Amino acid sequence: MSSNHPHLLNREFTYTTKLTEKQNVFVNCILSGKNQIESYKHAYGTKSSNKVIGISANALLKNPKIIKAIQTRQIEQQKDLNNALKHQEIQMYLADELTHLYPKIKDESTQVRILEMLFSISKNIVF
Repeated sequence: MSSNHPHLLNREFTYTTKLTEKQNVFVNCILSGKNQIESYKHAYGTKSSNKVIGISANALLKNPKIIKAIQTRQIEQQKDLNNALKHQEIQMYLADELTHLYPKIKDESTQVRILEMLFSISKNIVF
């Protein structure tokens, strides 16, 4: 193979296919904090015993596609969280700057505008 296809040397190939709709639901449930039995029941709508569901759910959690999907989505969630935290830091910094600026402003319309901005920022800050 290497002599016929030198461009394929040292390339990493990963077999990937899309998740089925039920697998997607299962992954979403796992990532939302449900346990594997609850996730499997929700995704597959089965009425089997918890023992049977547990075996099936455990097997599903060992599926490389499922593992990759969970890992990828966890990374995406972490990036989203980091971005949200950075945004909130910026909002807090801006609020602090406006708070320090407010007493120095003598123009009432500018003071009102600063208060409006502070109010707008306060609606976006999560405590």
